[in-house]
Amino acid sequence: DDLGVAVANRLSRLPSVRQVTLIQAPWSRRQAKKRFLPRLRHLVRMEGPWAPASALVRRLRSLTRLAVSSSGEPGQMRLDEQIPLVSVANFHDEDALAALKAADADLGVVAGTYLLKKKVFAAPKLGSINLHSGKAPEYRGSAPAFWELYNGESTVGVTVHRVTRKLDAGNILAQESFALDVAPSGDPIDYIESYRRDVLRPNGVRMLAEVVDAIARGEAVEVPQDPSRSFAYRSPDYRTQKALRRRVARRRASQRRGAPT
Repeated sequence: DDLGVAVANRLSRLPSVRQVTLIQAPWSRRQAKKRFLPRLRHLVRMEGPWAPASALVRRLRSLTRLAVSSSGEPGQMRLDEQIPLVSVANFHDEDALAALKAADADLGVVAGTYLLKKKVFAAPKLGSINLHSGKAPEYRGSAPAFWELYNGESTVGVTVHRVTRKLDAGNILAQESFALDVAPSGDPIDYIESYRRDVLRPNGVRMLAEVVDAIARGEAVEVPQDPSRSFAYRSPDYRTQKALRRRVARRRASQRRGAPT
């Protein structure tokens, strides 16, 4: 994923930032530890009966993009040359902790990863902040834009918050909302993917840069979250995706009839 690269490049261009180091790891090693059949069953449950074939196509496309990128032609986003890159197997391994110590960072900036332990997010002098594509505390957890569309929300939030032990629960440093079409044309799953790419991601990168600059200048303001309004969502499975399509279809029909959605 290019999100870490986009964030690192944007932060390195801030006058208030002296140095950026990008430390990256695979999303999770838990799936890799599973045997073939449990992994296959999980894939089908999450993505449907055609998931194995789709996964193979995605893998081939990924290898093609990698080959194009390594050949020097347009492909994946490139990390600016002055930014050191450290690749680790897991953020909690000893080599990752050693890389954090060597970086001697003032601030950790987290984007698109799993829940981190305190020994990782508290390693930088000023702790760490996280980019969450969702309105906290109401939409903590997974699947940005999916559950908002499922619930018929007219907006999706993007939140920058302090990292704590609890999921997406730290003090809020910035939060904005962006309009969401509750009855988009075409496949709503495709709409969600394009919405993440075209709306949530660029605005999230921008907001992270603004918060980092405010922290560097000593002007950041933190607002505690209200835990009584919190709800954490999980990644939707195949059945839930089918239910979303039905809900969106009903909304489209209501709009054609002129009824409220």
